[in-house]
Amino acid sequence: MDLSKIPLLGMVTRQMDWLNQRQKVISQNIANSDTPDYIPHDLVKLDFADLARSQTKKLKMTVSSEKHIEDPNVKNGKYRDKKDKSFTSEPSGNAVVLEEQMMLQSQTQVDYELMTRLYKKHVGMVKAQKAIVFFQKTLER
Repeated sequence: MDLSKIPLLGMVTRQMDWLNQRQKVISQNIANSDTPDYIPHDLVKLDFADLARSQTKKLKMTVSSEKHIEDPNVKNGKYRDKKDKSFTSEPSGNAVVLEEQMMLQSQTQVDYELMTRLYKKHVGMVKAQKAIVFFQKTLER
């Protein structure tokens, strides 16, 4: 059984992918905390509730070439980058606040662990469902 065809597991996978991309962006911000004129970045928020609502709308645009219309959520990877509008900056022009970036990193890690647990629980439910169906079939014989 292809688990990616289950809508909830597909949404969890997308959320995990977004969190993975966000972790990379935050790591770049932390790595450039001493770079002059560096502006920290973050990803545009991926709302899990919006993902759930979008699963009911399966209409996709049809184009003759992928180059004709660009997905607004894609830029140099899978998700669109947004510049942080931080109000604090060093005299060198660097606007990275390490405490803020560390909090974002911790929250991203917690969210990723939550999505991992949710994925595991639903896979367990699918396996249990398959086992129940198997036992029902063997009892009917």
